[in-house]
Amino acid sequence: MIPEDNLREILRQSEGSKLEFKKSFHFTERIGQSMCAFANSGGGLIIFGVEANDSGVNIAGVLNKDEAHQKLAGILPLLDPRPKYSIEEHIVGEKTIMVMELAALPISDICFFRKSVFIRQGSVNVEVNKKELVEFLRARGVISFEENQSSATIADLDESKIKRHMENKKIPPEKIEGIGLETLLTSLGVASQMGRFYIKNVAVLFFARDILRFFSNSEVRIVKYKGRVPDLKNREYDERINDTVLEVLEKNFQIVSEKAGITARIINGKRAETPMIPDRVLREALTNALGHRDYFDPNGVLVEIFDDRITITNPGTLLPGQTLKNFAEIRRHRNPILHRLINDAGWGEGLNLGVKDMIRIMRQNNLPDPVFDDLGGFFRVTLYGSLSERAVKPYGMITERQKKALAYLEKHEFLTAPVFAKLVGISHPTAIRDLNEMVAQDLLKKTGRYRSSKYLKEEKH
Repeated sequence: MIPEDNLREILRQSEGSKLEFKKSFHFTERIGQSMCAFANSGGGLIIFGVEANDSGVNIAGVLNKDEAHQKLAGILPLLDPRPKYSIEEHIVGEKTIMVMELAALPISDICFFRKSVFIRQGSVNVEVNKKELVEFLRARGVISFEENQSSATIADLDESKIKRHMENKKIPPEKIEGIGLETLLTSLGVASQMGRFYIKNVAVLFFARDILRFFSNSEVRIVKYKGRVPDLKNREYDERINDTVLEVLEKNFQIVSEKAGITARIINGKRAETPMIPDRVLREALTNALGHRDYFDPNGVLVEIFDDRITITNPGTLLPGQTLKNFAEIRRHRNPILHRLINDAGWGEGLNLGVKDMIRIMRQNNLPDPVFDDLGGFFRVTLYGSLSERAVKPYGMITERQKKALAYLEKHEFLTAPVFAKLVGISHPTAIRDLNEMVAQDLLKKTGRYRSSKYLKEEKH
């Protein structure tokens, strides 16, 4: 049930990617398209009995609830698969409105309405044409690069890399002795014996003898500039690393660490030499760039080293349902098999570390928070060193506003962003930022999604 405070806040908002107002149930075609679009675009709310206008919203009310449910019953069979939803009735100004919350479909599913696919772009439902549908399927992971059949054979794979991987998994050699490579690869999920044996693309990415025979984009380009501007005249180093994923990771981390160098700083009154970026944070960023990137894209990963920062840019955007505000909480993998292989290979602290811990480690080292950017087809993380002029947020330091949040939670079970915004007199977006920052510092714990999000005091053990 949506709390009344939350509902009042929602009714003050404009229609957008997660919210739509409908005055009535008369236009069933448009309602079906909206339900389809929200299901394909991370979920959202449709509020019936409310009319949006230039001055805000007008509460018209649902005049006939029985007719409304009949209309919905006629729309639902036209949706395939039928998304999960819930409907609540609320009284606003003595009028009844109906709030439908549509859940996002799993990434592996796509909702059709009358054999068409709709997605949400801003406050508009957009039909995906045949050409765009392929890209949409790729973005959702329905068409999976790593699962696709490769033209490679077992002879194209490096057996020593496979054996090394089994050692990394702590599997004794005697346990796999006598097991054929076909069976071994199938057990790792990198090959299939359904019908006939074939090798998947992910096996080539991880175990190929010569990766360039199959994929030229399994590459990281490392560029170091003198100064803080990406000027060709200031370029000191430029190298491309092409290899299987694990080898690229190892070489990349070594070179970037070396080229970024050591910084001398005063810590607790003493001079100390430390890496420009803490090793664990750098490993996390590099691992994510290779583990989460879009391998359908022909481009490689780009690492740029400046005097004050390192930027890491990889092909691929956030997955459906993820935004820059929530992707730290909603973990999804474009390449789940590759993710598991990287974990098994001992780089698991990278993919398991998480954004919250990256922020924590940077703050503990008196460095600015990482900055994440979704560039529309590319994703970038910027890691700032001690020479940066960006403000540093000391670990454990909180504002007077945030202290009021903790004081509130001494007397209440949970806190919501609307309540906090009203409590300290700030906007709703600012309230969310303040609360999420406290989550990053392990002071609060976030539960729920969308408007049902709640913040609880983190219990220390």
